[in-house]
Amino acid sequence: MTTVVVLSNNRNGKTFRAISGEKESFGKTVGEALDAMTEELKLKGSNAVVYVQDFRPDEFFTEAQQTRLAELMQKWRSARDTGASLSVEERTELENLIETELEGSAKRTEKMANQLGK
Repeated sequence: MTTVVVLSNNRNGKTFRAISGEKESFGKTVGEALDAMTEELKLKGSNAVVYVQDFRPDEFFTEAQQTRLAELMQKWRSARDTGASLSVEERTELENLIETELEGSAKRTEKMANQLGK
């Protein structure tokens, strides 16, 4: 059985990213990203488990972390648009939050896979 995870992305105007193993696809909607992944994996007529991230705080990425990440991303976009940059401390904090969010996604997926395997 194939597992596909769909996450918020916001890269190049594509809002969602579908991931399955080493493959990934992008789309403006969850369905578009999933359809592209279905084509990529040639899943027509076979079974797959799809996990769509719900973006709510959890034990892997808290509400405080989500709020701070949003604040720093807004500050980074404003700085980028004006040709400025974040301070070293803010850049480091932003990079750490992004890494924590990615690790949380992996842990969330692992937890789900373990629950499915039971």
